Amino acid sequence: MAEIENQDPTDPTDPTEYIDQLSSMAQVAMMEEMSVQANTNAVLMSNLQVMALGNLVGEDIMVQTTTLEVSDQEIKGRITLDDACSSATLHFTDAAGDDYEVNLGPQSAGQVDFDIDPADYGIPPGDYDVSVVTDTGEEDIPVEVSGVVDDVRIPLDGSSPVLNVEGVGEVPFTMISQFGVPDDASG
Repeated sequence: MAEIENQDPTDPTDPTEYIDQLSSMAQVAMMEEMSVQANTNAVLMSNLQVMALGNLVGEDIMVQTTTLEVSDQEIKGRITLDDACSSATLHFTDAAGDDYEVNLGPQSAGQVDFDIDPADYGIPPGDYDVSVVTDTGEEDIPVEVSGVVDDVRIPLDGSSPVLNVEGVGEVPFTMISQFGVPDDASG
């Protein structure tokens, strides 16, 4: 390292060394320019992403979630099962630990659509954790819920934009699972 620091590229001892040093400096300069270009492109992509997310306001989407803001409105969504089961149950658990169950009955593997009225199951309005339990012991079953995008928030700390979805609350945009809502959701 000391040898490189003490060399003078304008006064090399060997003409080949001179060309090698100039070539190395040119490569470093080119790599720095590529780095600047990559950063510029990343900023542009981020800006385009935010503008596209802004266009979602007022649109129906589906998001994967583990929490819901239950109101008097129906909840439309789906779960995706890896295995068939004779019993699939949605669990709505509030902050006090009260658990409300919605039995979806026996199900085949794959997507299971649901459309439920919380009042039919005695689920009062409020914030809930939502999960799925099956008789097969399958774990971490994704729950997707449809809702209208109320607004898009861009955090001041530079983290990813957040969507405020009716009936769900705030979710990272990366949790979008579908644009539009399927017409065939049934309970």
